Amino acid sequence: MELMNQACVHESSSDDALLRKAYAAAQWRILPILFCLWMLAWVGRSNVAFAKLQMVVDLRFSETVYGLGAGLFFVGYVLFGMPTTMLQKKFGARAVLAGVAGAWGVTSVAMTFVNSAPTFYALRFLLGVFEAGFYPGVVLYFNAWFPGKRRTRNFSIFHSGALFSTVTIGLTGGFVLENLNGLAGFHGWRWMFFTQAIPTVVLACVAFAVLPNVPGSAKWLSARQRELVENDLRKNAETMNDVGTVERPLLLNPAVWILSAAYFCLLAATAALFFFSPTILREAGFEGYKEIGRAVAGACIFGALGNVLICSIGGAPHRRRSFCALASVFTAASLSGLVFSWHSSAGATFFLLVLGFAGTGAGISLFWQMSVGLLSGKSLVLGVPLISSVANVAGFLTPILIGYVRDATGTYASGFIMVACVQALGVGVLLFGVQRIMRPRSRAADISVQNAV
Repeated sequence: MELMNQACVHESSSDDALLRKAYAAAQWRILPILFCLWMLAWVGRSNVAFAKLQMVVDLRFSETVYGLGAGLFFVGYVLFGMPTTMLQKKFGARAVLAGVAGAWGVTSVAMTFVNSAPTFYALRFLLGVFEAGFYPGVVLYFNAWFPGKRRTRNFSIFHSGALFSTVTIGLTGGFVLENLNGLAGFHGWRWMFFTQAIPTVVLACVAFAVLPNVPGSAKWLSARQRELVENDLRKNAETMNDVGTVERPLLLNPAVWILSAAYFCLLAATAALFFFSPTILREAGFEGYKEIGRAVAGACIFGALGNVLICSIGGAPHRRRSFCALASVFTAASLSGLVFSWHSSAGATFFLLVLGFAGTGAGISLFWQMSVGLLSGKSLVLGVPLISSVANVAGFLTPILIGYVRDATGTYASGFIMVACVQALGVGVLLFGVQRIMRPRSRAADISVQNAV
């Protein structure tokens, strides 16, 4: 009997080691590709903020025209999020995630040739159409690959790609605007769009060749490792029963709309920071494209580190909601403080941008990990893209509102204060609205998580 117990212990220890190696292999093979694609997605949608420093003068765009073009990205994003995610269920994650990446890469290349407001509007809309399914698709993809804290940590790293995108835009954009301006008769902002889009097309091809759909199809895992991963995912499933009755239609599920409201508030702040940070830094006293680019890059690097730190501390299931709300408080404080600092203190402006980037990054990362635990079945598969689509209306409205206020008043102050108030409302939704839709977890559904809030 003792020999049998020792054999069981040895087998269990061996299986644990194999499982750890399997997850480590998955992280190294999957996470870098998705991180870089997410970073490049944000480069494609956000580099217009840096190009704005030259483009609005070259094409004679008003702030309102710029804001409308920046925001039209989110119209395509809202309309096509759910259809693309449904295609992922039918054709698999590899084909859909790589396919949409290649499509938005080609669209980003086409931004090089913008010559009028209608062309600008059309390409921004198409860019949103092709990016729409990537983020919710990755949420579901991670849910199929990693359990619990491992998923939260990996997702926070993945999401930091959004912040590092601005590092890429800042460092390369500043160089291109200053050094390639006039090359072959093209302005620097056109070269910036071109050079920052090509890597997306290349990496999309790599993703199609490398990414497996599910652990069971990963050829670089042994048969035993695939079995262990699948068993571990079932054992540590964090998906709760749907809130309310299972038969309740998705559009009548209160969880979907409360989560959409919370995410709307988070994305309003994200749009304000990403689309206007280069202009804010220029008005704060940073001179020259390279200096502005380095400042944007530095703020995002420190913001990304803050994002990972907050998610590491608040990644446990019972902490996600409260730390998501705390991150939103940091963001609201950043937006409010910027109004009073960017014309008087370059140092304070830089610090507040760091705080804002850390808050938005951590808030969004923790939001999705919390949301996965509130939805299951069809509500999970369809609810994730629906929440993303509804909430991304904030991305459409925010730059238009801020641009219009700037044209009307000559300052961004009123627009940023309004966005800060929206973010503060989001804190209330997270603390009180989400709490109302949460229910105790079924131990049969999740035996690994205790005392979920």
